[in-house]
Amino acid sequence: MDFKGIFLFYNKNDLLRLFLILLLFTILVFSSSQFNFKFVDNASALSCSNVPISKVTDNGNDGHLPSNVLDNNFNTRWADVDIGSWIRADFGSTKKNICNVNIAWYKGNERQYSFVIATSTDGVTFTTKLSTKSSGTTLNSEKYSIPLTNARYVKVTVNGNTVNKAASITELDIFSSSDKFGILKLYSTKSGGEQWFMDMNNPLGDSRFNPQNTITKNPDGSWKMKSTQVRMAVYTSTGYDQDDIPTLDHSQIASKGYMLAPNDWRNFEMTQYVKVNTSPNDDNFSPNGRGGRHTGDGTQRGCEGSSMKGDVFFSGKVRFAKEQWHVSYVFTSLKSATGSIEDKWVGIKFVVYNFQENGKTVVKTQLWLDKSNNGMFVKVDENVDRGGWGTEGGFCNGAPDQRITWGGPITTFRWDTATDVDFKYLSVREIAPPSQ
Repeated sequence: MDFKGIFLFYNKNDLLRLFLILLLFTILVFSSSQFNFKFVDNASALSCSNVPISKVTDNGNDGHLPSNVLDNNFNTRWADVDIGSWIRADFGSTKKNICNVNIAWYKGNERQYSFVIATSTDGVTFTTKLSTKSSGTTLNSEKYSIPLTNARYVKVTVNGNTVNKAASITELDIFSSSDKFGILKLYSTKSGGEQWFMDMNNPLGDSRFNPQNTITKNPDGSWKMKSTQVRMAVYTSTGYDQDDIPTLDHSQIASKGYMLAPNDWRNFEMTQYVKVNTSPNDDNFSPNGRGGRHTGDGTQRGCEGSSMKGDVFFSGKVRFAKEQWHVSYVFTSLKSATGSIEDKWVGIKFVVYNFQENGKTVVKTQLWLDKSNNGMFVKVDENVDRGGWGTEGGFCNGAPDQRITWGGPITTFRWDTATDVDFKYLSVREIAPPSQ
């Protein structure tokens, strides 16, 4: 049938309906993919690093001991003679977010091994994460990726090989995307970059941490804040002295890329675990950075108070804020990320980084939540400041819609109105920014 025949077969109303159906289908597919990418995806490009194994055990061996898999020597090995032989790695007292397991097999270039990788938090109940075979082509370590898993133990069970029933491994390495608290790292730490982790035993002994209010230790090792205006500051290793800031002219600061020193917090990942026990109304946690102290008003002191902020409301809504100066805000639209976060532990990650787009530096902000306090973070909001957001940047001699691309000497864990909040595992890391 030619095109003329097609148009004769369908009347105009049929063609309109067909067009609308195709258009709706296209919109649904596109919006669905966008939704999954932007707001609910788990971290897919994780910062994985080799983690120390506290000890290894097995369910039997032929004299080739399990400790041999940790000696960085391909000429030694763990081995056992039966199908179902296993070796188990233990990370000690902390859990790790496991992303892959590397195994070097004895005579791995001559035989294929069948095996299962399983993980556990308690050493008793194990969950299978991967069941597969080795390549049979190399003596070197082979990388086996598994779904991101928060675990203390990793067990490799070997079900024979293509030559015999034996299990034999020369080297075992396990990779995690966890920080020193065992918490997921979304992005790689910048090489030689700034890092700060809360001293859970004595946070007040740390000169880089300034809670600015009284905190008390809870029986479970977490800490309590009862102030209704909280501004817990974290400085870089340079420290902070307001009088050392050479200029508050935003055009000059943008040109240099920092406010106080080259190692100012610019591209960073902030993490906090918090529990709202009592709050008279729906305020928010608002981790922030890319500025200094937020005191005074207007020029010049107010120009020190630039910031990018990620707001997580106690009701579960989220948004971003840009503070062009203290006090001048613009906000993104509120989104419902989860239900109420009151009366339970929840993890919050706020990420800020620059990237190049069409020859221009733009600023991305992200909010991630560990809603169930199980170590698994989900992205709940994301925004890119390409300009056109805000109109008052000229007050500090920047562009009216000035993008806050520079680093600042202070990052701040901030909230208001809540009269009783528990917190733990605060950290700030300078990250190697992605390219988009």
